[in-house]
Order: sequence, then structure tokens, then C-alpha cells
Amino acid sequence: MLFRVLGPLEVVHVDGRKADIPAGTSEHVLTALLLRPNNWVSAENLAEAVWPDRTSSSPAEELWPHVHDLCRRTPLFGETSARIESMGGKYRLNIAEGELDSIVFERLVHNGRTLLPTDPEMAARCFRAAAGLWRGTPFAALNTYHSRAETDRLTRLRWAALDHLVDAMMALDHTAGSVTLLQALTAEDPKRERTWLRLVEVLTHAGRSIEAAAASRNAARVAQRSA
Repeated sequence: MLFRVLGPLEVVHVDGRKADIPAGTSEHVLTALLLRPNNWVSAENLAEAVWPDRTSSSPAEELWPHVHDLCRRTPLFGETSARIESMGGKYRLNIAEGELDSIVFERLVHNGRTLLPTDPEMAARCFRAAAGLWRGTPFAALNTYHSRAETDRLTRLRWAALDHLVDAMMALDHTAGSVTLLQALTAEDPKRERTWLRLVEVLTHAGRSIEAAAASRNAARVAQRSA
């Protein structure tokens, strides 16, 4: 993958070198374009994402130096084309298959869900690979309505993938591994009632009744606070 948004923004050239993307405006421009890969984004919408606290009378002129600089710094699209196109006050960042981690993540989750009923071992590999792409908060450089909505959507999908991973591991009779995973997830977010309930279920299945009772009490406390 050349572009990584499932955590702090990272751009990697095909030879493995990390691209030097300046923090601040350039980072925000690139992140906003990666939020809508392969789609044209107007200069007005891009400027609103990059500078949410102010308006600009000439957003295309203000953005152009940063876009031009990013064209220099980002990997080429194909062998010769600039990664970012511009046309009539609009910009588009071109992404090929396998180049953006958020798209790869979604494809792995989809494949895992498809495989789960018939091949839990391959499904588990897909879900592990998907979860392994995460390094932090997606699109962390932005704080706009659209970036927050996409971050929330991807985060929900990550938790669903981890829940499916438990399903796959249980289908493979990997109970101990399921317990370890669920314990790590409850530590990551102790407020998720669903994770506590899954832990109760798996501990009960393993005959670990004392631990299951303790997890059940934690699930009840979480549910009470959420009520």
C-alpha cells in the first residue's frame, strides 16, 4: 500500500521510501483528497476541509501551491502520471487497487464475511489482516463532518471485523485465543457492552465459570451506565 490513512497519514513510494509530506496544510489537503479517492473535489469543498474556520475568496489560488508540491512528493500514478489531477477548479487523487489501506481493509472484511460460513480458517486470516492495518485513528489530520463520519463508519466496521474474528476462532475451536483477544478488546474499550458479553459467552463455553461471572458483572455495569 502506498497511502495509509488508518492512523497518522503515511505515504510510501514503490521502492519503500517514505514520502516527506509536510505537516499542516499539505497534510490536510492530501488527507481530504484521500477521503474521496478517485473523485473530483471542488476547490471550495477542499478549502473548507483544510481551513474549516475561515472562508476564502480564491480557494483554487490558495490551494494550488500545496497541490503542486504534493504532486512532486507523492508516488506517480502508473509510470508517468501525476498522482493528483486538476481541472476547472477541481482536484482528484487517483488510487489504484491495493494502494489505499482503508479500501484494502474493507475488501478484507468483505472477503472474511463471505468465507466465514464455509472456511473459518481463511476468514480468520482475512479479519486478522484487516485489523492489522490499523495504526490509530483514521483520517486523524482532519476534523470535519465528513472525516468524522468516515472515521466512525470505519471504526464500527473494525469492531464488527474483530467480532467476526471471534466467530471464526470459535468455529476452529480456538477458545483460549478467543479469550485472549476479547480480554485485550475489553481493555482497549471497557465501555463496549458487546465485547463483555462475547467474553462471557466464550468463558462459559470454556468452563471458566468464575471468570465468566466477573465478566458478566462488568457487562451489567456497562449496560447500567449506558441506560
